[in-house]
Amino acid sequence: MDKEEKIVVLQKYANAVDANIVKGALEASGIPAGVIGDSTANAIWMAPVRVVVFERDLELAKKVISETDETITDVPAEE
Repeated sequence: MDKEEKIVVLQKYANAVDANIVKGALEASGIPAGVIGDSTANAIWMAPVRVVVFERDLELAKKVISETDETITDVPAEE
């Protein structure tokens, strides 16, 4: 892994459950992903939970979540 690889926000979700479903789908597709903001503090402040990926994987990740988001009942959080 290159030390200069950029991490970008793929999508924001209103809750950690949905974000982690997407993270799992990405990882099952071979795309490394992370979830930022799935803590109790964020739940109290109602901050969106972000799914992040490496910039190099962004386009493929978008395709994966377009299929995964259809199975999630909660819509992605607004920007």
